[in-house]
Amino acid sequence: LTKEYRVTMVFYECLMTAKNTAHYNNLTALMKDISLKIVNNGGIVRSIQNHGVRQLPHRFRAKYADREGNRYYEKGRFVSVFYDASPGIMRQVEGILNLDEQILRNTHLKGRNKFMDVNNVRETKNPYIQEILQEDERSGAN
Repeated sequence: LTKEYRVTMVFYECLMTAKNTAHYNNLTALMKDISLKIVNNGGIVRSIQNHGVRQLPHRFRAKYADREGNRYYEKGRFVSVFYDASPGIMRQVEGILNLDEQILRNTHLKGRNKFMDVNNVRETKNPYIQEILQEDERSGAN
């Protein structure tokens, strides 16, 4: 008997806040590491967006002081990564971010799709879900 293991791919948005003093090369290397971790484990990186340096809602504290002795930050660089991966890979990505000194905070959000707006407990009995599935089939056939 063989057991079939089903890997669930979930759409995630990872929003991270980096130090505003973080060097471009360090952040680029971090994004490459995260992307490589996701892709090597069967995931898909949909987008990486740099939202720039912004004022933080309150003072953020870094785990360790940097070379200049700064430990508190009033500004931060916001970066979003949108990807599909299994929950285990998401936890590994969080681990990479938690170990990086340049990242002050990170948050993973489950991305939204049109099915999340509908109660899909019994999909076969729900006419709204059936309508959406039929529309998807028609648009996929074209």
